[in-house]
Amino acid sequence: MICLGSVSAQTFIGKLNTGLSGSHKLYSGNDTLKILAVMVNFQEDRDDATFGNGKFGSIYSQNYGLSILDPLPHDRQYFNAHLQFAKNYFEKVSNGMQKISYYVLPDTFSVSKTMRNYSPPSNSNDFTLLGDFSKEVWTKAAQIYPDFDFKDYDIFLIFHAGVGRDITLPGSVGDERDLPSIYLSTKTLKDIYGQEFSGFPVSNGNFDITNSMIIPETESRELSGLSGITLVQISINGLLVSSIASYLGLPDLFDTQTGKSAIGRFGLMDGQAIFAYNGLFPPEPSAWEKIFLGWAKPVSLKPGNYHIDLFTNLAASGNDTTILKVPINSSEYYLLENRIRDANHDGARIKYVLGGDTLTKVFPKDTTGFYSYDTDSLKGVIVDVDEFDWAVPGNGVVIWHIDDNIINAKIADNQINTDMQHRGVGVVEADGIQDIGKEYTDIFGDVVVGEGTPEDFWYSSNPAHFYENKFGKDTKPSSTTNSGAYSLITISGFSDYADEMNFNVNYGDSIVTPIFSQKINLQPFGNKLTSFSGNKFAILNGSNLFIIDNNGNKIDSVMNFSNYKTASVSINNINEIIGAINSSMNIYLKDNSTIKLDTVNTGEVITSPPLI
Repeated sequence: MICLGSVSAQTFIGKLNTGLSGSHKLYSGNDTLKILAVMVNFQEDRDDATFGNGKFGSIYSQNYGLSILDPLPHDRQYFNAHLQFAKNYFEKVSNGMQKISYYVLPDTFSVSKTMRNYSPPSNSNDFTLLGDFSKEVWTKAAQIYPDFDFKDYDIFLIFHAGVGRDITLPGSVGDERDLPSIYLSTKTLKDIYGQEFSGFPVSNGNFDITNSMIIPETESRELSGLSGITLVQISINGLLVSSIASYLGLPDLFDTQTGKSAIGRFGLMDGQAIFAYNGLFPPEPSAWEKIFLGWAKPVSLKPGNYHIDLFTNLAASGNDTTILKVPINSSEYYLLENRIRDANHDGARIKYVLGGDTLTKVFPKDTTGFYSYDTDSLKGVIVDVDEFDWAVPGNGVVIWHIDDNIINAKIADNQINTDMQHRGVGVVEADGIQDIGKEYTDIFGDVVVGEGTPEDFWYSSNPAHFYENKFGKDTKPSSTTNSGAYSLITISGFSDYADEMNFNVNYGDSIVTPIFSQKINLQPFGNKLTSFSGNKFAILNGSNLFIIDNNGNKIDSVMNFSNYKTASVSINNINEIIGAINSSMNIYLKDNSTIKLDTVNTGEVITSPPLI
């Protein structure tokens, strides 16, 4: 058996989602995402650089029967089963908000060339050959089904013969010409064919297909070695789910420049998650992914001291908090969620289709033949799992460090997590060692990639060496911002992991205590803040002065007050704010309840800020 070790031996070609438009489609509870799929062969070949000969079912050299994952035949019923998994996954993890329907066209047909003729060079960002493959597929489908109503569908999915060029395994020399699994968005197709591209015409020219999803019949493959042929069994379930999420607008959260992991199995859009349990089922999307897709809303804190009860999603009801947002500054915040692998306390219940029958197998715990890297005890096509979070690497609170500045700057290029030191969506690893995605060489000389472990969760009995059951400015990891500043946030006293966990959140320390946190509706003119008195603040918005109370409310304003940051002083209960604009010195004075505004004309243009 060859173990993937989640994704330790695996590298993506660069991207699953080839082009984000910067916006994404949110589906309401009444909307259904409709998928149309076709089954496509290539011209037959004898190419050693591809698995199989270009036809469905040709990747195996022997008959493995029904005792393997994704067994033959790879026909319409087989692909329907995989789409049933995707339907079950999205409806469950979205709490019913994301409904899916699907239809697989009944006839298998062949394109005009062999597989290698549609395969882009390794590490290339030129997807023209895949675009041409999609164009030929949908043009031929339209010819075979001239009266089919293509406009009733949202995603256009190509299941092709062979395996995907998505992972590297022992023995690979990098010359494979299999097709990479990719979602071609409208933006990507416009990049290929020009901005005037309106889609691939179908339905006698009455509708244009503007996207294409390319998925192999399986990711399983035979490898030859000294001991003979070994079958490596890997499902396409995780790949299919993540590709649908790409259509919904979810960006990749692995490092799209290197293919290395960035969030591990703590969310969906990472290689380790996509191929968790050998691709059979990924974990639920992370808190950030669910919020991004409109499936969840966090409970957001203001500065203060709190005792928090946090529920895992499957155990929550009513107004229970499942995602907590702890703001750090205007662009950064923490998201906390409680991830429990078996919230139902009934083991992992795996539903699968085998030989036309739908069966269920229950695993009370991880065991030989049922680990994230070893699924030899399973067979058939997995169509459902009672708890997808069985795929996360442990139990407890996950703390996410989110930086909207990084996300907004990089999302259009699908590079949110390419900087290991400054990720837009990052896991705060509780063991104090930020090693997800880092490469190490083991004692045997093999290169391994760090992945999430049970010690990366926050819970009182965490045995990690650096773990203090506290997350603050002087802990490892520390609650500093991405610029290295102290956030003055401490999260501590985590209970042991359970369906309901509790902990404390405190803002400030013995020296500095936040007074309020409030989004103030002002124009983006480069605001300047000045202390006014013990419970009042002055904000200069452009040249306009606004007085803010300690609840963040605007209580007074003066237009055209100062071109420079103001000065302030408070003496004998008299509070003054002084500004300078053109040749005028403006003075805002408050004496108890009396407010005065004086102006002194200096006769000369003032060119520096006022000082007291």
